[in-house]
Amino acid sequence: MPETDFLTHAVEIRSLAALLLKFFNDGVNQRMQNSGESLSSMQYGVLQMLQYEALTSSTISQRLGMDPSSMVRLIDSLERKGLAARGVDPHDRRRNPIQITEKGRALLAAVPAISPEDAAVQAVQALGDERTRQLRDLLIKLVLRIPEGRAILLAAPRPPDYTADAEDEALVAG
Repeated sequence: MPETDFLTHAVEIRSLAALLLKFFNDGVNQRMQNSGESLSSMQYGVLQMLQYEALTSSTISQRLGMDPSSMVRLIDSLERKGLAARGVDPHDRRRNPIQITEKGRALLAAVPAISPEDAAVQAVQALGDERTRQLRDLLIKLVLRIPEGRAILLAAPRPPDYTADAEDEALVAG
């Protein structure tokens, strides 16, 4: 396939991924509004990341592709709301890992990222089990081929029914 076709496909995938993100965010934004908590989808996403591990603002901004100064403001806002707290690294005073608070965990439990009523979830359900798994597996394979994406996927649990092929394993073994 000529290189221009790959560029065209990449543009199409980018546009579709942005639309999917919007549709998934619409559901969580509606639930957030119904809960009475004023939180952006970006703030919610950071809380989701922090539920698995404490991270520095630098790491969060790298993973999200955000400007570090914007991340500082976002984390300041989460701190003011009592949803996250800056910690102290006993081995490096310059490093301040951000941790989710109990209030933040309670919010994530009360406002799930995904609900069966979400339009995006209903669309996934309409695809059926086999096509949904194929789509998910292709997305995993795509993200594994991006060095930063690979690092993020390695830090997160993989779906138990995902079967990596030899090429995936070689990428992971690096």
